[in-house]
Amino acid sequence: MKKSTLSLLILLLFAACHKELPNRTAGEQSSFCYWDTFFRPDTALYRATGVNHFYVRYFDVDWDPVAEEARPVASLKTNDSIAFSFTPAVFFTNQVFEKSSKEQLQVLSGRIRKRVDEISGNFGYHACYRRGFEFNDSIRTLVIREFQNRYTEILIDCDWTATTRDKFFYFLNCLKKDFPNKNVTATLRLWQYKQQKPEDIPPVNRCLLMCYNMQTANDFRVENSIASMKELKKYVSGANYPLPLDVALPIFRWAVLFRNEQFVGLLGNADEKDYSDNFLEYEAMGEGRYRALTDQVAGRFFIRKGDILRIEGVSSGEIKEMVRYLKDEIPVDADARLTLFSWNPSYIQNQGTDEIQSIYSLFAR
Repeated sequence: MKKSTLSLLILLLFAACHKELPNRTAGEQSSFCYWDTFFRPDTALYRATGVNHFYVRYFDVDWDPVAEEARPVASLKTNDSIAFSFTPAVFFTNQVFEKSSKEQLQVLSGRIRKRVDEISGNFGYHACYRRGFEFNDSIRTLVIREFQNRYTEILIDCDWTATTRDKFFYFLNCLKKDFPNKNVTATLRLWQYKQQKPEDIPPVNRCLLMCYNMQTANDFRVENSIASMKELKKYVSGANYPLPLDVALPIFRWAVLFRNEQFVGLLGNADEKDYSDNFLEYEAMGEGRYRALTDQVAGRFFIRKGDILRIEGVSSGEIKEMVRYLKDEIPVDADARLTLFSWNPSYIQNQGTDEIQSIYSLFAR
């Protein structure tokens, strides 16, 4: 095949891909975290929300006690391609850095690069087969390579502690060598932001400030463990972080189940209307709490009569208030992203696509 024909086919392929893109805004500031284990594209919903970037969870890394080494687990699966700007994200348990030696972390860094390339290449592979064209091996190889080079950064998610900080930072430096042409970004918890010391600043290009899970969910006295302006101000006030920051805010909801004021578990994607309108099975107690009037099963939990459920979430109004506050309090540059956690049609429906667009517009500079 002539080079001109080959180039034309590739250009046609990616023109077709990019037709599915939502309208982009300068700097790709409107972002979502895609934290599912299977990637399902939804072009209509992308456009409705105005999102123009995704942090896509590629896989987790956990410690394998049998092999005595850290290994990737729960890798992302898909039978489709990805047609928007994305950043691969990898979650690490803290145990990885508690157990691994520096030599093991060096090897792990190389394995992470290989696995990221495999998943990115898989998007390229499906880009060929989902378009209804016949591609020879040469074109397919070029398309896969393009997807492997398309992203510009990688996000590393780990709630590191003082005891694992040095190994975690060592690992980040290993990644910078194994991803020489990419920026390395790390998540930053609110307590890490508040208690910052020079030695606690990770060796990365920028950080994603995680503004949710502000309190312990298993504490019966807590009103809303996910987020609130009151709690946000306790962590972010007057400090100046030395790295540029992106911001992640929550749109997810859950119900926290208690029995005799003792934590039992979390019921995902809870809608308070399901409880407030169900007066035969739940008694409203005020402040988002409901008492079970019957024994019942919800998901994997058995709810007993008398159990208490605390319904948690953050309204779009309070999210907007947080956005305004954060823009005044943290170093936000022209390239900063506002990321919503996480992509789920039910979460988006609860907030409303118009509200999500207005949240993004508040953050845009």
